[in-house]
Amino acid sequence: MGTIRVFLAILVMALISGPATAQRLVSSMSDPEISIDSSFAGETITLFGTVASDFENGDTGVPAGSFDVVIAIHGPNSDRVARLKQRTGGIWINREAQVFRNFPSFVRLLSTSPLSNITDAEVLEAEGLSFEAIVRRTEPDDGPRGALFSSNLIRMMEKEGLFELDERGVTLLSPTFYSARVELPAFVPNGTFLATTFLFQNGEIVARKAERFEVRTAGFERFVGEQAKRNSLVYGLVAVLIALFTGWLGGVLFRR
Repeated sequence: MGTIRVFLAILVMALISGPATAQRLVSSMSDPEISIDSSFAGETITLFGTVASDFENGDTGVPAGSFDVVIAIHGPNSDRVARLKQRTGGIWINREAQVFRNFPSFVRLLSTSPLSNITDAEVLEAEGLSFEAIVRRTEPDDGPRGALFSSNLIRMMEKEGLFELDERGVTLLSPTFYSARVELPAFVPNGTFLATTFLFQNGEIVARKAERFEVRTAGFERFVGEQAKRNSLVYGLVAVLIALFTGWLGGVLFRR
């Protein structure tokens, strides 16, 4: 049913968009709220949209040239620690650490073609459309050492599946209509996500659209999480009592 609803929404948007110009994006997504419970194994959301005429500004012509679309999805910000290992006595151990403040916990970059073919490096840097640009925005000023920490942090985020780049992840279903499927893994962090769509023409951004969606725990898992935050002392005591009871019960059963 979800796929059918997405298809119908796409069809309606394509029919009402009329003659296209590079002035305004009409976009939407299949699921603005993702619920996580004990059986959650990941989710796939679809982002789609079309280039619509900006009649309010008197723009009704059809622009020449082709379009490219880039979608950047950022998860909630948090502090992230990057560490450097050094070999000491034949053992690799963490010797130095650096904290990156307000760092996105999750990033997906999707585009219709390789980013370097869409626009120049200066635009990608200014808009944060590369992992290096994202890290530099929160990078502590530490000279060459800071760059080393940054590269290690990017490598760590990619290894954990929290940073991903898909330069063929956006499909143009027509010259002015696009669609993209984004897979959210089972370990996706909770919070508010921001999906920003950039419309490029001849290497320049001609329109953009930002949308938010929520990822939240639901059911019993949400209740436990809320209690842990609101009544931490009671939650801790109950957890200890449950652990003691479980240990005692296990001992009784195994003695039999």
